[in-house]
Amino acid sequence: MNPSSDAAPADTAPWFYRKRFAVFGLTYGLAFFFGFLIAGLAGIAPVPVYRSLGSPVLGASIAGLAVVAGFALRVWASSYLSSSIVWQADPQSPQLRVSGPYRFTRNPLYLGNVLQAIGIGLVGPWPVLLLVTLSVTAFNYALIFVEEPFLAAKLGNAYAHYRATVPRLIPLPGKVAPAAVQPASLRDGLRAEATIGLFALIIFAGMLANAMWSHP
Repeated sequence: MNPSSDAAPADTAPWFYRKRFAVFGLTYGLAFFFGFLIAGLAGIAPVPVYRSLGSPVLGASIAGLAVVAGFALRVWASSYLSSSIVWQADPQSPQLRVSGPYRFTRNPLYLGNVLQAIGIGLVGPWPVLLLVTLSVTAFNYALIFVEEPFLAAKLGNAYAHYRATVPRLIPLPGKVAPAAVQPASLRDGLRAEATIGLFALIIFAGMLANAMWSHP
């Protein structure tokens, strides 16, 4: 049967992909809400996890390092794309990227999201950390599963070889792609991450300051 003339284009992503930035915000909000709710119902003290990692200073440093590392990784990865591609509603593939962080992970942007989720989750009690980390990771995988068929169809054998060489998310020893000569623009990477990335850093700093004030 022929598709109707008003059918969605083949490259149109599902709604949750097109609205992914709003969904990320909702995911954090729900994870924190239900995390604190579970902690209250289970009688778990609402003490930030970072305070149980040896010392408050060490724990706060680990949390801050995770958030900053996630932001830096996203800027590095975005530098090899462009702000327009990062913010595009549908998947884009003008060229297979095998430079910078893309040599070690096929999805450095999403790995950056997971690192930030861990750092932010450390400012809450254990149920919050678990819900934030698991929900953000799960949503990132949902986005990856939208992109992979698109990239496979657009890039063919080149992407198939790349997928067989480089891990999907977590870098692994010996699984590294040969360096490609592709330009990067730090300015464009910062432009792509200026809104969401800096917002995450500000939210984390505010939460950490509140946690330290509430639990001296």
